[in-house]
Amino acid sequence: MSTMAFFGLGHKAPHTFLGVDIGSSGFKLVELANEKGRAKLMTYGYTERKPGQTALSPFENTKASGELLAKLCKQSGTKGTKVMAALPLSSVFSAIVSVPRKKTEREMQPLVDAQIAKLTPIPLTEMVTYSTFIDGIRGEKAEKKKKNEPKAEEPKEAKPSDHVRVLVTGAAKSLVQKYIEIFRVAKLELQAIDTEAFALVRSLIGKDKSPIAILDVGGVRTNISIVENGVPLLTRSVNIGGVAVTRRIMDQMHVPESEAEQMKMDLGNMAGASGGVGGLPPVLDAVMQPLLNEIRYAFQLYAGMELAEFKKVEKIVLTGGSSHLPRIVEFLKESLNMNVYRGDPWARVVFPEDLRPVLDEIGSRMAIAIGLGMREIE
Repeated sequence: MSTMAFFGLGHKAPHTFLGVDIGSSGFKLVELANEKGRAKLMTYGYTERKPGQTALSPFENTKASGELLAKLCKQSGTKGTKVMAALPLSSVFSAIVSVPRKKTEREMQPLVDAQIAKLTPIPLTEMVTYSTFIDGIRGEKAEKKKKNEPKAEEPKEAKPSDHVRVLVTGAAKSLVQKYIEIFRVAKLELQAIDTEAFALVRSLIGKDKSPIAILDVGGVRTNISIVENGVPLLTRSVNIGGVAVTRRIMDQMHVPESEAEQMKMDLGNMAGASGGVGGLPPVLDAVMQPLLNEIRYAFQLYAGMELAEFKKVEKIVLTGGSSHLPRIVEFLKESLNMNVYRGDPWARVVFPEDLRPVLDEIGSRMAIAIGLGMREIE
């Protein structure tokens, strides 16, 4: 894996926050400082898989992964050691339950655990779980609830209810232990493990309470998160991504991966130069049609959710390293008849204006890391 890092942003803030996104294609990190309540970019960096290089899970060899992360931090010139990380959506258990209203979240937690124990794929004792009380209960925080977990405010027009909705996310303790080991090797202090969905809400949605779908198109997988009142009520991870486009070009054109990757990039450049006129490039059609079906299925699930408030998604925010494939925005707009736009994860971050061109170019792949760095600032 090659590493790319960028310096020269200055380190004057006494306390900074590192957001580290561990993905199938490598690490992305962003270091932010708190400048009067706003996130200020200090530095950033990322590793990337070279064309033709086998993609290895960073969790297969935690020692090597930790050493690579330490190298990236050194090259990026990071100063802070406190880190926020995120569990991959494909490895996260997520469910919403409704429990009788009590005075505090602490009192309700046993009721939540009792319901969740019936739903988890592995025993609850083998999992680390976190509860987000959606309906804004006041009082003590539940012991298992993460500090500063984003929580939606109860709508002013909502009627008092005898029950409270609770979003529970969790992951196997064995996976969490691998995260701890990677950061231990890298000599970084892991503050908390978040979810990718919450990180994307911070960097792409902010205070917008409307029902929004976040489409995170990565190299191997695409994650679909439907967010309501700032809380990801429904999440799905499907095995569709930019690598599938590359492989299709390789098969059709009989070229090596490095050449296919370049052709894929040229497709995007040509679409941009032509003003996006015309339909979806044929090589993308076979990939986007199954993804479109998955999006529609997620919308159907959301519409049928008993505990959802709105039932209908208003818009789609597109992000991820493969979200810049040509004509995706136009294709989704026309196919779903709704507003679709590429998210700007730098919109809530202060940075030197002369960096905008390069930051805009890499922004979609850094959205999760940015949202993680913003966690404690917010």
